[in-house]
Amino acid sequence: MRACTLCTRHRTHDTTHTAWVHRPPHRLICPRHHQAAPDPRLTTTIHTRAVPELPAAHHAHQRLLHHPRAVTAWTAARAITTRWYDHQQHLTHRWHTRLTRLITDSPHLATTGSASPALLARDLVTYPETVTLARTLATLPNPPHRDTGEALNLIAHRLGLPRLASNANDPLRVFLTHTRH
Repeated sequence: MRACTLCTRHRTHDTTHTAWVHRPPHRLICPRHHQAAPDPRLTTTIHTRAVPELPAAHHAHQRLLHHPRAVTAWTAARAITTRWYDHQQHLTHRWHTRLTRLITDSPHLATTGSASPALLARDLVTYPETVTLARTLATLPNPPHRDTGEALNLIAHRLGLPRLASNANDPLRVFLTHTRH
């Protein structure tokens, strides 16, 4: 995917403004220049200045990397939030609002013919909640709360939700019930 254009220009002494990188998830955004390229189908970066929660999530993700369960927690959290996003569960209004702000700040996102903005920006739109969920999963006691409901209440609180629906097929409930030891 594309690297931050301003970082690329700086590192190449203005000889080029385009570079392609394989960026790990904790480098999804450039908080310094307020840019991101969450999908390789994008031909230009997305401006993130209109979404102040993204740099905060980036810094929280950097802190998460020091936790011994960070990789497992991140993998699970990303799968869970991706499923929630794709199935419009729990955080739909918040994510739709964030996507709208990204499109307003980067109009080219809406005119890319290869895929919808909702798909192209999905990882960016869900990033703050994915980081929050990963940090919470990484710090849950092992074994988790005696009652999965307690863990769900804690996670809902951290995500700023009154509660999480008690659906037996919800990927978070499945993770808490069947995956953790």
